[in-house]
Amino acid sequence: PLQMPMRKTLYTLLLPLLACSCAQKEDHAEEQAEGLLYSARTLMTAKKYAAAKDSVLTLRKRVPTALEARAAGIIVMDSIELLEAQDSLTLMDSTLKTERDVLARLKAEKRRGHNAEYLKQYTKVFHMQQHFEETEAKVKFYLRKIEVDRNENNAQ
Repeated sequence: PLQMPMRKTLYTLLLPLLACSCAQKEDHAEEQAEGLLYSARTLMTAKKYAAAKDSVLTLRKRVPTALEARAAGIIVMDSIELLEAQDSLTLMDSTLKTERDVLARLKAEKRRGHNAEYLKQYTKVFHMQQHFEETEAKVKFYLRKIEVDRNENNAQ
């Protein structure tokens, strides 16, 4: 068995080496994670939202120790969700306008006793309006969440 003073010397020599190797692993993890974040941001800019989300999820699985990159990944994921919702909102807005115009035309016709088409269109516009408002709320939620997450990251 090792004598007590020699054991202390051995621990004294090995401890800094162990700490150094851990720091190098963390640096490598952050570098790998930054590459995945760059990929996610690039895909997000190209409106390839599913692939961008996959990139952030891959970051979470592959490099769980890259804490700074994971914190940035949360903001990137929220940004992807926000952009996706905004794109959807733009599309819904134009579709809803068209469907409202159809509803207004049907309402102006005043076809007594033959209003099934009007009621069907009214229901369609009603549901589209609900979906539009839900998507609007989602956009507001993600705008606020990104703001809060950025403030928390800056505070740390």
